[in-house]
Amino acid sequence: MDETLAEFELDWVEYKLLGLLSREGEVYRSSPGKLGRIMELSSGAMTNRLDNMEARGLIRRLDDPDDRRGVIVELTDGGKELWDTTVAAQAEKESLVDSVLGEREKRQLNDLLRRLMHAFEDVHGPVHPPHD
Repeated sequence: MDETLAEFELDWVEYKLLGLLSREGEVYRSSPGKLGRIMELSSGAMTNRLDNMEARGLIRRLDDPDDRRGVIVELTDGGKELWDTTVAAQAEKESLVDSVLGEREKRQLNDLLRRLMHAFEDVHGPVHPPHD
């Protein structure tokens, strides 16, 4: 996944934000506060992310029609296209596992990876993608 994100000049937080917005129905909009709570980011960290993503044309900020002091974050066509392209590229890479391993081997790999993840979490705590 890190390889895919680097290929499309995204980091984990940006990728997750694009994904959250892409799942907000046909309007692809949400409030910065809601996004920040879901992402567990401070308002300052969220503002920095949104500034960067807006400068790159991935999102735009709109006035909130229900709160004249607020804004709504909207996924742009370019942001939606980048999300779709990134997901497709990652799915293609992951399809290698599907094409090489049989069902029994996939279950075994999944069980082994789950055991490793639990062991890691027992020592280091829950694993979360990095935040800024």
